[in-house]
Amino acid sequence: MFTYRNRKLLPAAVLLASGLAASNVMAQLEEVIVTAQKREQSLQDTPISVTAFDTAAIDAQGIANIKDLASFVPNLQIVESPGGTSGATISIRGAVTINPAVTWEPTVGMYLDGVFLGKNLGGIFEIAELERVEVLRGPQGTLYGKNTVGGAINLITRLPAEDFGGRVDLSVGNEGYQQAKLRLDTGAMGGFRASLAYAKAERDGFYDNVDSDPTGGLNPFVTPKSSDEFNNLDSEVWRIDALWDVTDSFRARYSYDSSERDQEPSKAQLTDVNQFLFDIQDLGFLGDLMSLYQVSEDKNASSISNDYAQYEVSETDGHALTLDWDAGTWGVMGDVALKSITSYRELDYGDFIDIDGTNMDLFHSARDITYEQTSQELQLLGTTDTINYVMGVYYFDEESDVVNPITFFGLFGSPTDNNTYGLDNDSLAFYGQADWSPASVQQLTLTFGMRYTEEERSQYIDHPNSSSGGVGAFSEKDSDTWDNTSGTFTAAWDLNDDINFYARFAQGWKSGGFNGEAPTGDAFHQGYDEETVMSYELGMKSRLADDRIQLNIAAFQNDIEDMQVSVFLEGSGGAASNVENAGEATFQGVEVEFIWQVVDALRFSVNYGYLDGEYNEFIENGVDLKNFKDLPFAPENTANVALDWAVCNCNWGSLNFHLDWNYNDEYVPYIEPTQNATSQIDDYETINASLIVSEVKVGSDMSMQFGLWGKNITDEEYRQHTIPFGFWTASYFGAPATYGFDARLNF
Repeated sequence: MFTYRNRKLLPAAVLLASGLAASNVMAQLEEVIVTAQKREQSLQDTPISVTAFDTAAIDAQGIANIKDLASFVPNLQIVESPGGTSGATISIRGAVTINPAVTWEPTVGMYLDGVFLGKNLGGIFEIAELERVEVLRGPQGTLYGKNTVGGAINLITRLPAEDFGGRVDLSVGNEGYQQAKLRLDTGAMGGFRASLAYAKAERDGFYDNVDSDPTGGLNPFVTPKSSDEFNNLDSEVWRIDALWDVTDSFRARYSYDSSERDQEPSKAQLTDVNQFLFDIQDLGFLGDLMSLYQVSEDKNASSISNDYAQYEVSETDGHALTLDWDAGTWGVMGDVALKSITSYRELDYGDFIDIDGTNMDLFHSARDITYEQTSQELQLLGTTDTINYVMGVYYFDEESDVVNPITFFGLFGSPTDNNTYGLDNDSLAFYGQADWSPASVQQLTLTFGMRYTEEERSQYIDHPNSSSGGVGAFSEKDSDTWDNTSGTFTAAWDLNDDINFYARFAQGWKSGGFNGEAPTGDAFHQGYDEETVMSYELGMKSRLADDRIQLNIAAFQNDIEDMQVSVFLEGSGGAASNVENAGEATFQGVEVEFIWQVVDALRFSVNYGYLDGEYNEFIENGVDLKNFKDLPFAPENTANVALDWAVCNCNWGSLNFHLDWNYNDEYVPYIEPTQNATSQIDDYETINASLIVSEVKVGSDMSMQFGLWGKNITDEEYRQHTIPFGFWTASYFGAPATYGFDARLNF
């Protein structure tokens, strides 16, 4: 691993020292166009906190799925949810949903070509043909369809090309990594064009599952291993995209995307054993046996022993139909365009996991989840001499059923609890937002927005409690309706053509609901109340030094009422959580995004996020415990430093080098300090690099691209998440060093 780093990066450093004179390769900073406010705008003219990645950045930084974004955006964290590799725990400015259970709403909304992705479970999936990614920080409650109190992540795919062509990508890397991609464009046939994209990726597991008995055969509870490895990769992705320009003013776009994963679960590494709890339950001997498997929380073990880690499979399928009509001029409404986005998506997810870090049957569980969503959005976008506006109506429906068998202390013959739960939810919203630039004060833009939302939530839960002979068994259902009106106001001032200031006030809202993993019927019916956010933000966006420096700064404060927090139910007989309302919390911080075009061929960038959070009130059983609770996934500092060097723009092609360093401060993953005592996540840093040769001509109408890349090239060992059972704690680690070689043929 270190041999790879030294062999690849040292020549690049030598080239950097000797080749900066090869200027005029990389021009001044280009304008970045985003659609964060439902219409095309320059990033620098959009008065909200947005980080955008274009195709070149996606290639250079190796962004294959949303998890890869976390290193490059201030105050953003994305880690795999514990127990699996495709569930996403996403935090923006401290707003997070810890447990990705389908019965709870994500705090950060994910959107694929304008379609809301209802759940973060299955959210880490490969997306064919990404053209741009936008990360919006702070509440986006006016324009975005669902629950964006923390922010939104927009994934935008490439349109079918107007000319026939395509590309083939082949990649190989360490740990047996192999990937093949194909894209084919039909080109324009009259007003119709289409594209097909396919990707297949495989990789061996990062870690081995081994048969082990540290007692030398004296442990009667040891059983054979359930698999050979953990954290492997086996994915397949399809995308079909068809575009029809029916007339000069009317366009229809249909897309189908499919992503499948079939692999082994994550490695659950045993990092703590609470001998005291075992002793008071007269199970001291079992604690002694577990301790023999314990590994330090600072060491990412290359192998462990599990007897029930069997599989993790997920399949997502999505259909979307987008209709755009340039409706012409409608009198005082100005130039008007209409848009319709219709979508249907399905998720089938299953896992069978072992979460005790041993090959003794202490705890294992499974989930079989079916989920489907339907959404319809209608937009009217208009422009007059002084006003840009958008109005819309949004409908969303989702249904899900979950089978969740859990076995706790099965080594003593405890039977399985065959739990089930599910939901049927509807949401309807009306919204509008307008930007007004007074003719007499053209430097000023005022933005007004409003959204009314009504959500009806129906849910059921069935706990037969077979492990206790039916004692405490319950079967319940409930439903309720919540509604809310949220607004936003922004004042933006163009100091000159290069410097813009803005002040923004925005409200965010999430409806209440019921707890799908509740341990009792009363806890299920009690549920949780709606959450509201008041967000205040001051920002500056600037281009300086003849467009060679970009400096964007945002200072914010989010005041949260009835904050929905996920509380892990330690000792509840399984890996379950409940959502509770914490009362009041405040997050405030600063974000800095800096890009410097040092010379034409060299670009230097720095992103930094500072976050400070506290509970103002946390009422539990009538007592305010604000000083005795923790804020999860809220590191004080996040930072990224990157170097992009256009080494050569030669007759034979272009050579570009990218290097980035990323820092994540310490944080905790849970509310309860007793759980965080064994779950504290230390600060960590990672380094990534790539060297890309592109635009190499092959014949008259083809070109090739070659790339060397490495992620976490220093092989940093770091925890990202845990599950603290009380009796023990299982930990989950970030990926070790990975590196590889890519080749691409464009035709």
